[in-house]
This record gives sequence, structure tokens and C-alpha cells, in this order.
Amino acid sequence: MKILERKPDKTNVKRNFKKVVWFYDIWSWFTESKAAENVINLIEFKDGKTILEVACGTGVVFEQIVRRNPNGRNLGIDLSPDMLAKAKKRLKKIKNGNYELKEGDALNLNFKDNSFDIVINNFMVDLMPVETFDKIAQEFYRMLKPDGTVIISTFSFGKKKSNRFWFWIAEKFPNLLTGCRPVSFKENLIKAGFRIEKKLEISQNTFPSEIIKARK
Repeated sequence: MKILERKPDKTNVKRNFKKVVWFYDIWSWFTESKAAENVINLIEFKDGKTILEVACGTGVVFEQIVRRNPNGRNLGIDLSPDMLAKAKKRLKKIKNGNYELKEGDALNLNFKDNSFDIVINNFMVDLMPVETFDKIAQEFYRMLKPDGTVIISTFSFGKKKSNRFWFWIAEKFPNLLTGCRPVSFKENLIKAGFRIEKKLEISQNTFPSEIIKARK
């Protein structure tokens, strides 16, 4: 199947997430919680690491990062101020949590080369135009320290017939999914210089996800 076209529109993305933020965690629990659990399990936690989550959303995964890396540097960025507000509320329950949450754009990551041990990115690439995929992969590679890892989850095409329902929704009613659609990102990571260490396919309530762990 083809990757559906999407055009870059930051204003529209912010508007879409403002509309869904009130029920986003319910949706995420129903369709993406297994993917989130696998992402967390793939992170090589060792206290003191420098970890960046790009598009941290409401902080579901980021909360676990902060809890498991209490003496490291934990940074979460997101384009949506409404999603960030919910993430900040979630993180307040961690006493003396060591973290920073701020607005940020995946296409303008102003971090120095070799800055992070781990970069996490969940369900963001599937919003982006295909022509930006190489740049995103290259930026992740640039920011990681040597031997650093990136872990990415995306809305995927899936392998089951039932998974095709979501491609149909993404094609016919894109606004219902805030513009997300099935994508493939593995080859972009390889092109950027990454070595793929693990690739998982998950279907949760028929919603298909792919998780990739790759090393610099």
C-alpha cells in the first residue's frame, strides 16, 4: 500500500490536537498502550542517561522515562501546547522529578551533535510529509551520541486483514485520526546510518503499530 500524502501545516496540527486532547489518553490506551509498553521495555535504562522524547504528547511514556532515570537528563518536547499542558500535569505527581518539558518542532531540533544517549519518538512520523522523513532520521542520528539508540513507534500498515480498516479511515476520513496514516520508516533510518536492532509489529484492537529500535 502507498503512504498517503500529507502536507506540512503546524497550525492545523496544533488545532487538531487541541480538539482531541481531552480524550486522547483514552484513545491511546485503546490503540497504542501495547506499543508504549514495548517502547519502554526496549529502552536500555541506566540511571544518569541523557534522554530526549520528541513528540512526547501527554507524557505517558515520558513519565516512565523520568521515573526510571531519576539522576539523568530527561527532556520532552511537543509541538502542541495543549498536549504539553496535560503532560506537565501528569508529571507533577513525581516528587523531585528531574525533567524538562517544552514546545519543540521535530523539523527544527536545535540540539548540538552527539547530545543524547537515547531518542524516543512515538506516533509522530505518521503525521509528517514523506519528504521530511529523511531529515527526521538524519536529525535523530546527528543528535545521538556514538552507540546511542533511537526507538520509534508508528502507525503501520499491519499484516492482518483487519488492519486495513485503519488505512481506509486514514484515507477517507483523515481528520478522525488527526491526519495520522500508516507509514514505513525503517529504510529512512538505514539511509541515515542507523543499524536496525529490533522491529516489532503489534495489532491492538485491530490498530496496527510498528516499533523500531536502531543504533548509531
